[in-house]
Amino acid sequence: MTADESELNETKFRRIRRVKWWLRPLPRRANIHRYPVLRLFADAARKRIYLWSFRVENAVPAIYAGCILTLMPIYGIQIPLSFLLAILLRANLPILAGLQVISNPITVIPIWFAAYQIGRHTLSVLGVDVMSLNRQEVQLMLDNFTHGNWGDNMHTVAVVFGVTNLGAIIMGIFFGLIASFVYRVVAIRTAASYRIILDKVHAHKTHPTNTEDS
Repeated sequence: MTADESELNETKFRRIRRVKWWLRPLPRRANIHRYPVLRLFADAARKRIYLWSFRVENAVPAIYAGCILTLMPIYGIQIPLSFLLAILLRANLPILAGLQVISNPITVIPIWFAAYQIGRHTLSVLGVDVMSLNRQEVQLMLDNFTHGNWGDNMHTVAVVFGVTNLGAIIMGIFFGLIASFVYRVVAIRTAASYRIILDKVHAHKTHPTNTEDS
């Protein structure tokens, strides 16, 4: 094995190890059977190569769908939904599911509040007036959600749910655009670095004497 081939292999293995380290807590082909809901579909998921592919055509849909899904007011069911979206969009499951950690017990309330405000302002631009929420109204809805006591607030909840989803979609598309651009740039640079090393290996095999003399 030449020095260039050794460099190529080392570069590949180093990047593979780095990706595996980042993916340790996420659903992967090797551990999908450990997840409470996803394990029911583990065998079917392992047969779908696109769920585990990091090619741009599989990663970009996962980024957009993951950014939108994690901001929507459906906390607690994102992982099963991420699996369904990955199947429908032929998208990367680890990326789509991994983005769901953005919404957690610490961040979910600020995320929903921001999504509601963006949705409300978007509708106001279109000439649709939507009520603003104060702290007491938000606390009341959270208490109702916790105790299952909706009473006469179903209409308000439905409006808030719809407006928040609208804001989540707008925010998700915005962040998805940025994240997908970054991913494309990284993918292009990675492919270019491999291409340089492969060209060096090919040149060495084709003209070993000239390569050594140079």
